[in-house]
Amino acid sequence: MEILGNLEQKIKHLVSLVKELRVEKERLEVDNLALKERSSQLVKALSEKEETLHKEWDQEKACARKAVDELISNIDSLIESGSR
Repeated sequence: MEILGNLEQKIKHLVSLVKELRVEKERLEVDNLALKERSSQLVKALSEKEETLHKEWDQEKACARKAVDELISNIDSLIESGSR
């Protein structure tokens, strides 16, 4: 009889443990879903920022190219007027 009592206690303990693990699993699934959503938001924000930076970089390159072209044009004009 004592063996059956011990077995019953162990089974009750295991059932309790299984219930706790199920609750923990559900909590972790909710946390995981929230983290996936947050990760998705961060990836989207990073992508948008990257796109903005690329546009700004392209504008900076265009401005620099224009300034260099104007400088070369001015130098050419000075060289032509100096050789006259």
